[in-house]
Parts: sequence; structure tokens; C-alpha cells
Amino acid sequence: MPKKSTIFVVFGPQGSGKSTQVERLATRLDYKVFEAGEVLRKRAVIDEDLHQKIKQGVLVSDETMLDIVDQYILENSTTSSYIFDGYPRNLNQFDGFMKLVKKYDWQVAGIFINLSNESAKIRLSTRFQIIDGQKVMREDDKPDVVGHRLDVFKKETLPLKNKFKENYQLLEIDGEPPVDEVTTQISMTVDRFLDVGN
Repeated sequence: MPKKSTIFVVFGPQGSGKSTQVERLATRLDYKVFEAGEVLRKRAVIDEDLHQKIKQGVLVSDETMLDIVDQYILENSTTSSYIFDGYPRNLNQFDGFMKLVKKYDWQVAGIFINLSNESAKIRLSTRFQIIDGQKVMREDDKPDVVGHRLDVFKKETLPLKNKFKENYQLLEIDGEPPVDEVTTQISMTVDRFLDVGN
């Protein structure tokens, strides 16, 4: 019987270092990353309707998102193992994700990077971009925007924790320590999961 493809879904609040950890894990395991925002931007280049929605800041419907993920999997059929970053983002998208799991017969684990609101706010308030040699705070890292983004995460994405516990596996990671320590935690936890799954 062929071995099931393994899919990791990494999620956590803003400031949890999710993107860095996804990159490191993908490099270590040689998995392909589905980064929702990046895939949407690339798709928008050839899809005028999607381009207009993104330009206007309109949220892409959950059905459209499911179609885009499915199309991405079909286009990358030489790859069988993925790390999802930014999908599923809410309970409706999780329902769509479950259809994909059934369709492709995946083995699934959610990786939740836990970080307190206080730590998230501190980290984001000290994050800067360098523009023309100057340190500039990102617009979405300003305190009022951060507060809103964390509220949206708590309301829409946090409930996925229980969904992963109920339906698949949930690997909880402490996101408070320095980046390298979090990477070590993830590596050890993922290795245990993969060993059990084999």
C-alpha cells in the first residue's frame, strides 16, 4: 500500500514568526510551500476578475480559494507533500480543506505556534522595513491595525485549533522563545509525528 502524502498546516497569530518557520521546515523536509497570499498574487496576473478583487481589497470567497488550492495541487502533481501557510484561514475554508484531504488521501497535522497578545504586540512594534536607507514601520504593524488583526485572528483562525484536534492531529508549539528554539521545537515535534505515521 503506497505511503500517504503528509500535509502540514502552519498557523499562529501575527508576530509568531510563522513565515520564517514555514520556510525552515520546508527546506528541512524538502516540502513545497503553499503560501496563500503569494499564490493569489500570481494567479491574479492571469485572472483579471481576481486581480480586481485583490486591488479593491475584497476578500476572495472560500469557494474561489478552494478552487485555487485544488488547481495548485493539480499543477504541482510531481510534488506530494506540502506545507500550507495562510490556508485554511477560517472554519468555512476548513470544510473545503477537508474535501481536499479526502480527495487526495492526505495524512494531516496542524502546527499551531502559540504566542500571547502581549508578545505579538511587542514584536510587531519593533519590526521595521528598510526603505531608502531609513527604518520604516509597516502600515499593518501600527498599534491600532495590529490590535484589529489579532482580534480577527482570534475570531476567525483560532477556532481551527479544535478542528485539527477533532479531525486530524494538532502539534502545539510554544512561540515565545527565540526563533532558533522555536525551530528546534518544531523539528522535534514534526519528527515524532512522521515517525509515528510511518
